[in-house]
Amino acid sequence: MATIRDVAQRAGVSPATVSRVVNGLVGYSDETRARVEDAVNALNYETDYLARGLKTRQTSVIGLLAPMVSDALASQVMQGVEAAAQERGYAVMLGRTGPKSTFIAGYLRTLRTYRAAGVILISAVITPGTRQLLGPNIPVISVAISDKSGSPSVAIDDEKAAYDATRHLLQLGHRRIGLLTGDPASVYVSLPRERGYVRAMAEANCPPATATGSFFYESGAAGLDQLLAQDPQLTAIFAMSDEMGAAVVNELQKRGRRVPEDVSVLGFDNTSTAVHVHPALSTMAQPLEEMGRMAVAKLLRSRDLGPKIVPHQLIERGSTAPPPS
Repeated sequence: MATIRDVAQRAGVSPATVSRVVNGLVGYSDETRARVEDAVNALNYETDYLARGLKTRQTSVIGLLAPMVSDALASQVMQGVEAAAQERGYAVMLGRTGPKSTFIAGYLRTLRTYRAAGVILISAVITPGTRQLLGPNIPVISVAISDKSGSPSVAIDDEKAAYDATRHLLQLGHRRIGLLTGDPASVYVSLPRERGYVRAMAEANCPPATATGSFFYESGAAGLDQLLAQDPQLTAIFAMSDEMGAAVVNELQKRGRRVPEDVSVLGFDNTSTAVHVHPALSTMAQPLEEMGRMAVAKLLRSRDLGPKIVPHQLIERGSTAPPPS
């Protein structure tokens, strides 16, 4: 196996310069970078992260665990994590943990054995079990979820965001607004968003109508049936994810209901799904890619691991309008 010294000798540079090039750092010319990359390819050189970890007690690897949430949401967080990690010379080890966090314990044990520099959880809170499995020396942070306990996290204020989303529909003139919730087991996301919706409706003296979804597209049609059974005259539906919102738009149109002329639909997250439906989905945006970047920066500054609340933003598109007169 080729070593970093072999690459340096072939490229005519120092081992330190090879290290800077392969880790994406700065401080060399384009010509030097090209010589190093040619040597790396010719020698089939691979950085030995585990050997580095035996010397430094930490590898240049960040664990990224994504429990079963919206794939579009997870994808945008991942983009930010991977970009920020690569800029700092770190590799990302991804684990998808399945429903109800199956496999998460195995991934955490592997990351501890591998001496990961840190672990990022997408839409999963940090439990005492998480910390026990990782040990005391590996920092961990959550993205797109906060348990309000002061645990390391980068998240929006979900209750305030849902309140603002509902207020937007009320300000358009809607009074019969249904809510399609996410998975009720997601107590740190679904419940705060439901509280925000209920509070806004109560302030406007409007009765709530809620149905249970799962955050995924497939639950949109069933949720729509539940809502229309409660109130067939709903003029607006607020869905707790863009995937469910897109499903509601499609299902309404299949049933001969126009969006937004008959029923307005508002989603949540501002994922790519929001613009892949017609009309494009109005949504309450989380800065998901930036949140992923922020998580990496906080993780690698392990003394800066308190909770971080980032701003949400309403994105208006074609799926919302005043109610029919």
